[in-house]
Amino acid sequence: MVWIREWWNQPDQFDNITDFLHQRDLMRSARMIMAVVASASGSIPLTVLASERQYSVGAVLVGVLGVLFTAGMVLFWLTRWPTRRQSRAAVVGGAICVALWTVTQDSAAIATLGCTAMTVTGGYIAVFHSGRVMIANSALAMAITAVTTLELARNSGAAAAAAAFGLIFLLNLSAPLTIRALSRALVLYAQRSEEDPLTGLLNRRGFVDAVTRRASLAPSTHTHLTVFMLDLDHFKMVNDTYGHAVGDRTLLGVADVLKQRCPPEAVICRAGGEEFLVAMTGPAGAETVTATATELCAGISEVRRDVTASIGTARIALPELAGPDSARRIARLIEIADKAMYSAKHRGGNQVRHA
Repeated sequence: MVWIREWWNQPDQFDNITDFLHQRDLMRSARMIMAVVASASGSIPLTVLASERQYSVGAVLVGVLGVLFTAGMVLFWLTRWPTRRQSRAAVVGGAICVALWTVTQDSAAIATLGCTAMTVTGGYIAVFHSGRVMIANSALAMAITAVTTLELARNSGAAAAAAAFGLIFLLNLSAPLTIRALSRALVLYAQRSEEDPLTGLLNRRGFVDAVTRRASLAPSTHTHLTVFMLDLDHFKMVNDTYGHAVGDRTLLGVADVLKQRCPPEAVICRAGGEEFLVAMTGPAGAETVTATATELCAGISEVRRDVTASIGTARIALPELAGPDSARRIARLIEIADKAMYSAKHRGGNQVRHA
C-alpha cells in the first residue's frame, strides 16, 4: 500500500512539464497539438448534430455547448499557454462536457462510444496534473459508462454492453496510467539532467533556466539580480594530498554551507570542478550582497582550514532581464562575476570582489 500512497501524494506536474517544454522551445508545438485535439473533439458533437434527424432539446443544447466550448479551447491554445488554474479548469470543463453529452444522447450506441473521449481528458490530466484529479476523471468516466451501457444492454443485449463496458474501462485505466508513468519518467529525467550528480545542486544548464524563472517571480520590493561566482582556493592541493574522496566530501560540505547560508529563494549551482554559482534577487542597495558574500567566505573556511573561497559578484537591474534576451544577459552576468572572482583570487583569495 506504500506505493499507492506515494502515487496518491505525487505533486502536480504542470510547472515541471511547462518548464520542460519552454526550455526546449517546444511550447508552440505543444499548443498546436492541443488545438488540433480540441478541434477534433469539437467535430464529434457537430457531426452528430448535423446527421441526426430527430433529437431532444437537451441533446441539442449540450451539443451546442460542447461545440462552443471546444471552439473556445481551440482559440485559447492558438494564442497562449494556460496557467495551472486555467489548465485544471479547462480539463474539468471538458470532462463535464463529455459526461453531459454522453448521457443526453438518444442513441445508446453513440452515447457509449462517447465515453471513450474521457481518455483524452484522462491523458491530459496524467501529463499535467495530480493523481487525485486523474482518479476523479476515471470515476466520472466509469459512472457515465455504466449509465450508457445499461441502456445499450436494453437495446443490443447484455453481451454487447459488457464488451463495451470492458473496453472503455480498459481504455480509461490503461491509457492514463501509461501516460502518467511516461510523463513522470520524463520529468525525473529532465530534473536529473539539470542536477550535479555529486552535490545535488543545479548544473550550469539548469542554473540559467532557474535564474530566469526566479527573476520573473521576484517580489515587487526586489529591484536587482546578483550573481556570485565562487572558486575554492587550494582545492587542488586537497585532492592531490588527501585523495578525491576527501575532495568530494569537501565539495559536499561547501554545498551544505551554500544551502544553509543563502536565502531560501536563492538559486545555487555547482558550475564545475570547485566552482559554484549563486543567484538571488534583492533591493537596490549592495549591503546585503556584501554581507552574504562575506558570510559565505566565513562558512566555507569552516569546512576545512586549508580551503577558502574567492568570490566575485555582478548585478543587473531586473527590468533589463525582461524579454527574450534574458538568458543571454544572465550568461553575460556570469562572465562578469567570473572576472571579479579571478581578481579576488589574484589578490590572495579568501575575499570578495564586486564588478
